[in-house]
Amino acid sequence: MTSVDVAALLPELALLIGAKLEKAYQVTPVELRLKLATQNGKHDLVIEAGKRLHLTSTPTAAPAVPPSFPMLLRKELKGGRISAIAQHDFDRVVEIRFVRGDDERYLICELFSKGNVILTDESKRIILPLRGVRSATRQVVRGQQYEYPATQLSPVDLSYDEFEAAITPVSRDVVRTLATRFNMGGLYAEEACLKAEVEKNSASVSPGEVQRLYVALRAVFDPLRSNTLKPHIVCENESAPIDVLPFEVSQFDRYEKHYFGSFNQALDFYYGLKIEEQATAPASQARLQKIIDRQKAAIQQFNNQERENKSKGDLLFEKYQEIDRLIKTVRGARRSKTWGEVSRALASFSFFKHVDQSTGTVTIEVEGVLIDVIIDVDVPQNAQKYYEKAKVMKAKAEGAERALTLSLKKMDEEKGSETKQPGPEKRRVKKKKTRWYERYRWFFSTEGFLVIGGRDADTNEELVKKYLEPRDIFLHADVHGAPAVIVKSDGKEISEPTLHEAAQFAVSYSAIWKQGLGSGRCYWVHPDQVSKTPESGEHVPKGAFIIRGERHYLESRAQLAVGILDDKIVGGPVSAITRVARLVVVLEPGKYNPSDLAKMISRELLAAAPEDEKKNLRKIITVDQIAKFLPAGYSEISRFELGQH
Repeated sequence: MTSVDVAALLPELALLIGAKLEKAYQVTPVELRLKLATQNGKHDLVIEAGKRLHLTSTPTAAPAVPPSFPMLLRKELKGGRISAIAQHDFDRVVEIRFVRGDDERYLICELFSKGNVILTDESKRIILPLRGVRSATRQVVRGQQYEYPATQLSPVDLSYDEFEAAITPVSRDVVRTLATRFNMGGLYAEEACLKAEVEKNSASVSPGEVQRLYVALRAVFDPLRSNTLKPHIVCENESAPIDVLPFEVSQFDRYEKHYFGSFNQALDFYYGLKIEEQATAPASQARLQKIIDRQKAAIQQFNNQERENKSKGDLLFEKYQEIDRLIKTVRGARRSKTWGEVSRALASFSFFKHVDQSTGTVTIEVEGVLIDVIIDVDVPQNAQKYYEKAKVMKAKAEGAERALTLSLKKMDEEKGSETKQPGPEKRRVKKKKTRWYERYRWFFSTEGFLVIGGRDADTNEELVKKYLEPRDIFLHADVHGAPAVIVKSDGKEISEPTLHEAAQFAVSYSAIWKQGLGSGRCYWVHPDQVSKTPESGEHVPKGAFIIRGERHYLESRAQLAVGILDDKIVGGPVSAITRVARLVVVLEPGKYNPSDLAKMISRELLAAAPEDEKKNLRKIITVDQIAKFLPAGYSEISRFELGQH
């Protein structure tokens, strides 16, 4: 976890203020778990030295015989209550203060470097560290006064003068200066450089760049100041989590994301996946079987919790009128009555169980199920709370199922290695990485420019918002129902041949093709002419844009080509595809639906392929892959060509 992660997490841990320590466990040499009881229920706080700190809904089983450190925590802290949880400066140090009678104790959690967890008395004298440290610069041992790391500047609420004084004497380069002096880490330092349009490897900054960096830094950390977080996990593919973040950064715009209701949930899910990944590393079959059993049990638990929470949401809607009347009764009674009188007033409701004034909830029993109803919100909002919990449980079950798949695969490999006879070593084929633009429609022009187009309103919006840059060209067929098309300039002058190919691309994937027309008109404009800001009284729907200024029109034929390039299918304008691909089919509006046409193209391409290549090509020329490049509406094969490749 970074200092930014800690700052984002701390407000969510406020629910632990007043919590009583029940048990302390040491799961691994560096990982602790505190069992805490609050008025709202029990919570498990995971502290892994040098790595993470968060609540977990799936605590790891602790060893039967606890080591000395958690035993000391139980002795010193059991029965004590948490009176404060704070981040020291803007650092990866979390300080938890316990009060028991007149005694104060501090549990200081270091999440930097190798990390540590240190128990101190009220004067910050060390009672016992999880890990003793003796070095020339630092002593973390019993009886010594605890010393905090050097004070860090916070990038969240920094004044311009403080920022200017700290950033002007650049050490090494801008990005590392930002990362180290403001303790934000490399990811957020790079994000600030990107937003400020400042070269991250520059060894100096001008006054103008200092101003832009400060504005960018304010923008990057605005979600922390305003507490408008979007906790999520970033994934490269379905089974590979890359990072967990409290709010979005542009560097991960191209990646898949899974969002959560709180940062605690995101952290818990992310580290749960990481732990399961580690669990599938080389191990004996007995060890793997234990892991598989645990994963199956976790999946069952998550599925049960998903069903339970969904059922509670459904029951709230089934009893909508009665529960709505109960909520209104409590709200009305609270204006003049005590909570005790409110409780007596609710006795007339057959499903009423009890009131919890500390949380503002009423517990009801519907069809044998106990449900907590929050009085301050309406029935649909109460139901939504349970539906959100169900979604989180579903996501956890899916993650655990992916981990189980990896474990089962590993088990098969372990069993196979016992019976497999030694033979010639096979060369491992590296799976090709999917490029970011391959989730859209795309092709490379004959001049080498990347051209990308949206597949629907959402991807139209996404393309323009994320990828339309000052020297690019924006194209759109002159018809309602067409993709947003961008020619990426890469800093170069875009040529006429590329514009004509992009025009054919825009026309062919528009409603012009769907209407069965053989040609159509397209216009191109510069990026500064494209806007989402409507005139007064107007509305711009998702995927649509306002174009201001002169439009440059081009006529183009509705025609596309699909072919094979190396080990994948490609599609786009005829001239661009025949230049790079081989075994090309040319398409035009016709009489076959996309599904039938994809099968026809597959047969044609395979029939034209050399006999010695057909076996490998069958894995590439699939109906699903071909369908990705077909326009909406009816089409037919115009001709077959051998490409220049």
